[in-house]
Amino acid sequence: MFAALFGWLTWLAAPSGLPIGGGDLTHHLQLVDYLERHWRLVHDPQLVEPYLGEMVHYTPGVHVLSALVGAWTGGDGLHAVHAVVAFSIALKAAFVVLITLRALAAHHLRLPLAAASAGMLLLPYPYVLDSLLRDSFLAQVMSECFAVAMWWALVIWDEAPTPWSMALFALFAAGAFLTWPIWIGPPCVALGLALVFRRQPAFRTRFRHGALAFGPLAVIVAIYLAGRISQLGMSAAAGAVLRPSIGAASALLLGLGGAGLVAGLAALRRPADGAPRTRAALFLLAGIALQSGVLYLQARAAGNDTAYMAFKTLYLAPYPLAVLSIVPVAWLGNRWRHARHATSRGPWSAVAPAIAWLFVVLIGVHAAIRLRAVRRPAPALTEAVLRAGTWAHDHLPRGCIAYMVPDDDTSYWLHLAVLRNPRMGARSADLATYSMDRTIIRWLSTEAGLPYAIADLPALSRDVRDDLDVIARFDTAAIIRRRGPAACEDEQLPPAP
Repeated sequence: MFAALFGWLTWLAAPSGLPIGGGDLTHHLQLVDYLERHWRLVHDPQLVEPYLGEMVHYTPGVHVLSALVGAWTGGDGLHAVHAVVAFSIALKAAFVVLITLRALAAHHLRLPLAAASAGMLLLPYPYVLDSLLRDSFLAQVMSECFAVAMWWALVIWDEAPTPWSMALFALFAAGAFLTWPIWIGPPCVALGLALVFRRQPAFRTRFRHGALAFGPLAVIVAIYLAGRISQLGMSAAAGAVLRPSIGAASALLLGLGGAGLVAGLAALRRPADGAPRTRAALFLLAGIALQSGVLYLQARAAGNDTAYMAFKTLYLAPYPLAVLSIVPVAWLGNRWRHARHATSRGPWSAVAPAIAWLFVVLIGVHAAIRLRAVRRPAPALTEAVLRAGTWAHDHLPRGCIAYMVPDDDTSYWLHLAVLRNPRMGARSADLATYSMDRTIIRWLSTEAGLPYAIADLPALSRDVRDDLDVIARFDTAAIIRRRGPAACEDEQLPPAP
């Protein structure tokens, strides 16, 4: 499952391996580029902020890891970031399987049912996959992996409380915070509930374990927030985000997960031998609900109609739901097993595995049908345009280059991440800078315009191609020069910090 999911996600970005998606992708790539050039974090925000904007204050976990992986593999962070985040998605699915195996430790069909939980996780693909493939929530996706790993460590501790599992929890919590701090909330609430409601070990031991889990995180949070208290306002941020819906979350996952939730709550009141161990999943869902509710109320109080962070918190819900969705299936398996034994209608052991694996196949087919909506996107970032942009950065005044490429995201990436123009500038703030149609109109006008452009030649009409000079070509991309009068106010831009 891990290899198949990672291979498919990597194939979507093949052959170049360049990241796909839109949204804030360019801003993340700017920070990766800065780290690769300096190999240190931002220490002079006032100098760098005009170029990186709010990214100078962003927790850089995924950016540092991408830059390191790029260097270790002999490439760069730009080509590594998609594979790094895709790896984290596949790893989350593997953690879900491991957690399900522990939840069904006493069940005779635990292996196929655990495999089915991974298939269930893919049903709400707008939450699990589109956050990378469409929206480029790179930090959020990577931090989710650490949050799920925190949950896995909690599951281990809830089975047999040891300081080692709490040390793992602390390690993963540090990773989650340094990548995207929003995700530390639900797993920490889940651990707090487990520490309170578990009767064994003794209170003093549980207190020490809790201190081991929360202590390092508290130190890291304090160090990071020193001088950055204003960053707490991030929790009230506005923005475009997926709204909760049955279609996005999958009716099958919600139905089976809801039944598993009810069964898990009943088991909390009346524990039974051999019942699935779902307490950690229930506590994680409680943490998700609590954080989402608090953030929603905060957003409403601030007049924020998007409730951005409240709905972002729901991106973590499919993971515990995928585990809980297997609980009613496991219950049915046990009921059928007992009925077959009671009526002596043949050996259950010969039939049950085949039926269980058939269920896995059916879930896989259903997931594949839903995933047909995830099509291989036309890449906004290509090797040809990258080579053209790199050549232009090295040979031309970077503030004197226009963009004739069909996708506005491509223009935005070229302008900020490749040419390294200041983000806080008049030209960067002008949306017409990234519009191919507006650029061509200015290019063909009799007024003086920018002297150079990066162009996707197949996207240009013959009239436009007849009125320019190609000074460098890289496959389908080219650096072109204007034949008419030219002018550039940003010709003397200083080098980017």
